[in-house]
Amino acid sequence: MNGFTLGGEMKASITIYSCSKMFANKEMTVQSFIEYAAKTGFQGVDLGYYWKNKEEEMAQTKSWLKDYGVALSGYIVGNNFGAVVGTEKVGEELQKVKTAIDDAAQLEAKVLRIFAGGREGLSWDEGKDLICDCFSECTEYAAGKGVVLALEDHGGLAATSSQMLYYIEKIDSPFFKANVDIGNFWNYGELPVDGVSATAPYAAMVHVKDLKQQPDGSLKSVPVGDGDIDFSRCFRIIRDAGYDGFVSLEYEAGVEPYEGISRSLAHIVKSLPV
Repeated sequence: MNGFTLGGEMKASITIYSCSKMFANKEMTVQSFIEYAAKTGFQGVDLGYYWKNKEEEMAQTKSWLKDYGVALSGYIVGNNFGAVVGTEKVGEELQKVKTAIDDAAQLEAKVLRIFAGGREGLSWDEGKDLICDCFSECTEYAAGKGVVLALEDHGGLAATSSQMLYYIEKIDSPFFKANVDIGNFWNYGELPVDGVSATAPYAAMVHVKDLKQQPDGSLKSVPVGDGDIDFSRCFRIIRDAGYDGFVSLEYEAGVEPYEGISRSLAHIVKSLPV
């Protein structure tokens, strides 16, 4: 088992990014997001974005989670090492991740989602080890705080399972694992079941989104259950690899968010292995 145990049962959570439109429209705060997640039926939340007064809100977050009866399933940071490696700005990006590690530790989050990133003209051969050096420094810092870093398949120089596994195997630390974003694999040319199968043994987080293939071959983001991804199969693969943590909805579809999120949750719950 990978240490992210919940008594042998996977549970549904939601990342705060799912409600980006509500935050953009000033309809929601971090507190009201936690309340909304609980009332909708999620058992956990990924936090990390959209603080108005971060210091004040973080001081109250544990109480909000307790009051609404939801767990902190993870913390997220939107870093991009690929954009800065080899430049004088790399230190700023390292500090961004270290600050997020501090935040995760303060909130007692077990895991922090991170990216590799990339930039135009930066090839895999040129960038992979520079990015790996950043991961190594952040992993050492995270280990001191008791926080596991979870690398997401998110394009750039960590778009496929083979690229993710390069970093994971080279870092070779219990504090550097994978955020298995089931839908993202397909966005970068890898079938979801293949990407999930390769990375599931290293899962410390799981993100859930669905895609529908269009007649022209392009992929459209849709509510979970409306697309072509077999989540029952993907969840079983992840469970059988030893993961029994949260699976967190990352809603990006065009359907009105309140409706689409509720529909997505219903399908996630139906698809979870028992």
